[in-house]
Amino acid sequence: MTDYNKIRTLCEECGIAKGKQTDEYLFTLNAVDLFYHKRNIGQIDIKSNFTDGANDGGIDYIYGDVDTMYLVQGKSSSSLSLEDIDNVFTKMIKTILRFDEGDTDGFSTSLKSAYRNSHDLLSDEKNIELVLFTNTIIDDHGRKHISDFAKSEAASSYKITVYDANDIQYQTALLNTNSELISNDKINIFCNGNNDMLAYGEDGVIVNVMASSIKILYEKYGKTGLFSYNLREFISQKSVDDGIKQTIRQEKDKFWFYNNGITIGCRDFYKDGNVIKLYDFSIINGAQTSTQIGQSKIINEKYDFAIVCKIVKSNDRDVIDQEFIGKISEASNSQKPVKQRDLKANAREQIILQDRCASNDKYSLAIEIKRGVKPNNYKKVEKWQRVTNEFIGQLIYGCILQHPGPARNSKHIMFSSAKLYKEIFRREHDCNTLYDLVRLASIYDKFSEDYIGTIDDADKIALIKNGKLAVLATTLYLYKKKLGIIKNFNSENLHKDNIKGLLVTNYSGDDLEEKISHLFKLIIKFLDTIYQIKKSDLKITSYSNFFKSDLNYELICKYFDDLDEFDIEKIENYMCVFDS
Repeated sequence: MTDYNKIRTLCEECGIAKGKQTDEYLFTLNAVDLFYHKRNIGQIDIKSNFTDGANDGGIDYIYGDVDTMYLVQGKSSSSLSLEDIDNVFTKMIKTILRFDEGDTDGFSTSLKSAYRNSHDLLSDEKNIELVLFTNTIIDDHGRKHISDFAKSEAASSYKITVYDANDIQYQTALLNTNSELISNDKINIFCNGNNDMLAYGEDGVIVNVMASSIKILYEKYGKTGLFSYNLREFISQKSVDDGIKQTIRQEKDKFWFYNNGITIGCRDFYKDGNVIKLYDFSIINGAQTSTQIGQSKIINEKYDFAIVCKIVKSNDRDVIDQEFIGKISEASNSQKPVKQRDLKANAREQIILQDRCASNDKYSLAIEIKRGVKPNNYKKVEKWQRVTNEFIGQLIYGCILQHPGPARNSKHIMFSSAKLYKEIFRREHDCNTLYDLVRLASIYDKFSEDYIGTIDDADKIALIKNGKLAVLATTLYLYKKKLGIIKNFNSENLHKDNIKGLLVTNYSGDDLEEKISHLFKLIIKFLDTIYQIKKSDLKITSYSNFFKSDLNYELICKYFDDLDEFDIEKIENYMCVFDS
């Protein structure tokens, strides 16, 4: 029997009613913790994303990132019928369609908050995966039924996933123990009359292998060790998965050109004719490619094609060198598509920004300008002083130049727009100002974590989580007013680069963080009021959406311009920390 003590304790700390602390409810949270949070689920996750209860639209939990939103339903029953499973997904799909149409009347507040904030964080592709966790064991007939349902017109826009009792048991075992490597097996070389293998001494080769042999490995070891040293789990992305499937079906002869291939780490290997024999091995990069090939129903010895495969041998022939293979896995899995920020990594102004802020005496910052390359002073500063040039750009664009909406929602534009890039990065940086902006952001992070721990309101939690840049920008708006740089939102100096020097570090009192936290809390209170007043007229669906727009930030600033004397006095009391 599963031990739910950790999850139950978290629920108690979150103030969740005893009625939702039964095994039936905790089953879902435990499964989510195993599969998505890797046993690191926390109070904030539960408060923000646990939606199980009355009027939940068939959705018990929502987990998401910028790529995919996972809508989760848990059924602790060990005897679900196929009709029951169909009904689970049908209900979730109906809920999605109602949200798409803006018809959310009757849904719980927790569902609306979690759904809207997760959905609004998605990239343009809006990948949605519907997930069912169940204690029922699904046999081959059931899997085929689910697969057929996923291809139906109603479900075809989503990825459908069912984790049964065996899957949950296996995932638990994976987290409890280190997965075993595959002791020995083989892959077949794809021969086309050319020299198909490029060796790097005796320690590695690049070779074209047959897709069918990768499929065989997947079928044999896909759940028992094939991906033991792959640092990234197979992460389903519908657009990518569909692209791989389409190439397999329609352009298999071009798969070699379109795909980056796979990497295998092993203790040893050797070539025996058209076969490469492998010992103590695992795929350490290429889980997505391998999974799609392994699950393909059309790949066989007659319908085959070439895949690029890099095979890397451990430094020690007698045992698998986990550190060496781990470093290869980390490096290969860390490679990401080139972003606009990467194209500026070696720009003169970026190097100067990094150097000047590192050399800024006791107010230094360690700014990463090239992904994966730590600045020289990285270990010489506190954790909160380690930031990226992208985050520095957001603070300049959002707070100093007063455009928090696009600074939060369109970070790439800071690097892709020549005009905007010049305004943000080709400026005379005051390193003291940047230091204190980063410090304020760090104080907000600590404040928000503490504050969220004291409240149960899902909407308020969403506001705090999504409103960081808006709160910081509002703080700088009030600071510009305090200095007399601007009078109100209509002042021509509002969006100009006119903040210099330290902001709060010269404050001599011992209650700096306390006063700033009170200021943040007051600003959040006003932001909540503005949102509640305007959300209907503006047809805003979530706080995440609310903070995307400069037009909405204009409403925020104007609201602060019209505060009464009592509220102005409270703000001024907290703003005293900005006196130099």
